[in-house]
Amino acid sequence: MIRLRNRKKREIGIMISPMIDMSFLLLVFFIVTTMNMSEVKTVPVQLPAATQAQLQQESRFNVAVKEDGSLYLGTTPIARQALIDQARKAAAGNPRFSMVIYGDGRVPYQKVLGLLDACKAAGITRVGLAAEKGSDAHGNP
Repeated sequence: MIRLRNRKKREIGIMISPMIDMSFLLLVFFIVTTMNMSEVKTVPVQLPAATQAQLQQESRFNVAVKEDGSLYLGTTPIARQALIDQARKAAAGNPRFSMVIYGDGRVPYQKVLGLLDACKAAGITRVGLAAEKGSDAHGNP
């Protein structure tokens, strides 16, 4: 006579541990991806520090002023008048247009002031200056 095993009904369960692991990995992936998306694409400059620096809303018109006074739109070198002309065209089609200037901390003040003056003359009034969040000149946070 053949003996058959007594088959007990197994309860079907959901294993939560792999689901939690996958949820955690997805969360980490999205956090890291979001952090990389907010990175601004400009040429590297040494920004001055400011205690009251705030995070700017997204700006697609990023201008870098290097120590020697050369201008870059994103990562492309550009002449001052060509920059102002492109900014004027972009501002004409977008009422929320804004420009962010990433001026090197060692650039002569007159160079940045001249660029700001040219922007105002062209009708571009929403201009921000980029800075690193840091301590003031006296070392206070």
